[in-house]
Amino acid sequence: MKRFLTALFLAVSCSLGIYAQNGYIVTTTSQQGGVSSVESPEKQFIDDHFKYYNLCDWTPGMKFMVIPERKDIIIPPFKSTETDKDVDTGDLKYKIFEYLGAETTDRGFVHFNFECEGKQYYHELKNITLEQYCLKPKAGIPTLAYLGDVDIAKDLLEGQTLYMRTNKVRIDDPNSTAGYKEVTIGMNEEVTVTAVGVGSRAFPVKIVFQDKKGNTYYQPVAISKTNCGMVDSDFIMENKNKYFPNSFSFSDSNAKKSENLMSKYGKKPVYLKAETECMDEEDNPVKLPRYTQFIIKNIISQNGTPYVTLELLGMDQKTYKVKTTFTHTNVVNVILQSDNYFTDIFGIGNLRAKYPDITEEIWGLISQGEVRKGMTTDECRLSLGDPIRVHMVMGGNETWFYNRKTLDFTNKKLQRIN
Repeated sequence: MKRFLTALFLAVSCSLGIYAQNGYIVTTTSQQGGVSSVESPEKQFIDDHFKYYNLCDWTPGMKFMVIPERKDIIIPPFKSTETDKDVDTGDLKYKIFEYLGAETTDRGFVHFNFECEGKQYYHELKNITLEQYCLKPKAGIPTLAYLGDVDIAKDLLEGQTLYMRTNKVRIDDPNSTAGYKEVTIGMNEEVTVTAVGVGSRAFPVKIVFQDKKGNTYYQPVAISKTNCGMVDSDFIMENKNKYFPNSFSFSDSNAKKSENLMSKYGKKPVYLKAETECMDEEDNPVKLPRYTQFIIKNIISQNGTPYVTLELLGMDQKTYKVKTTFTHTNVVNVILQSDNYFTDIFGIGNLRAKYPDITEEIWGLISQGEVRKGMTTDECRLSLGDPIRVHMVMGGNETWFYNRKTLDFTNKKLQRIN
């Protein structure tokens, strides 16, 4: 009995100890048994259609094109199976190699075997096993651009509309030693893919596209990264836009931004806080007075800028446009308000509905910052703003003090302006 009670005590103590420890361990719920995350459509596009093949996973029949790099001219990467001698890389340029498989020779060397136009070639590794070499993060074979990615991209992307996520692209230039010239294009520019071809080992998919003006450009990108010779951490700085999701988008970010802003501000009544220059329906500048009332009809985003154009329906049923921004500029953790910041220009709400007894004549005075005898305290506050100080006396009398004038009221009506 004593032994049983001791065991029971230890069991309960242990359970309490475990409970106490586990009480400090908390987790979030996640979907599909892991940390839930939403991939971008571009990354999902790659996951769905382009498989990464590690060197040890290459299968016979995979095709590559020889795109020589400068160093490969000095050290040829391929030998002839027939002669066991180096083959001039220039003679193999733009040739298609079909993978036959890997083998370990009697001397312990690893050979990656290929066939091209009825002849066989191999790439040789010394002093390392195939398994050891495959464990290297950038293991691959020089000069070979994987054509599997090119073939799939050709089928899926030619004729498609894309949007630019980079402003640095290329045009072919045979007079340049690099073979191309780098040019700029608008961020989020709408383009149409006209052709897909081979690029280089690192960026095997050359995407040729055209903007709305008919100008043609291209961008070489990695997609599956098979035999790319680069890892994710290499796609930074000047190489960042050489990965497909960093160069192209399937959706118009301007339209998405406009949609998000319209969901928040669309059809809301707003009014001007001060006299503001707007554009009328003929795109002529016109100054509208303070407290001009509108309804937000549309919000149009602009490429490469935080500014948007508000289309506003006035009480006169005319449409006006104002450039504004909803974005703060953050400089070293100091938030600066941009010019034309939305809340600096507009107040949200319908003042006319809030003050239905104010006549059009009085609204005209208020918009000019003027007051006259007989105006109410509400009307004077709308016109001049809050006073610096208010002096209240008996009998419903009060005096409002401003920088250069005072207003005397009796029973909320303006009696005298000093």
